[in-house]
Amino acid sequence: MIQYMGHVISYVQYMPTKPIKHGIKVFVLCCAFSAIILSFKVYVGKYDDSDGTSIGVCDKLVKDAKLTGARGRVLYTYSYYTSVKLAKLTYEKYGWTIVGTISAIDKKSGKDEDIPFLKLSNGTRMGVKHG
Repeated sequence: MIQYMGHVISYVQYMPTKPIKHGIKVFVLCCAFSAIILSFKVYVGKYDDSDGTSIGVCDKLVKDAKLTGARGRVLYTYSYYTSVKLAKLTYEKYGWTIVGTISAIDKKSGKDEDIPFLKLSNGTRMGVKHG
């Protein structure tokens, strides 16, 4: 979020739980070592014609940065965008791995893209070796 309190821009986001409550939402792909911005996209709300999912945003940023041929990179994501589906896609498409926090969901509403160990019963989960 880039803090902005004016009235000229129509796509200012309001997020009451964040430290910057009013601002311009920007998706950024940057280098973890040098902090150089490789690509970015300004979120303009429902008027944007691009895919707003985490997979769509990450794929667009990678393509804009022209990093599609580079294999063996690591993508660090914010917890909201981290998913098993995104990890599978980036590994299969680019050969990249993902580091991020995945939030657990209810076992009953789980899908094939969710964390496999959450679908197991407690007894079965305890019998599986981790690590």
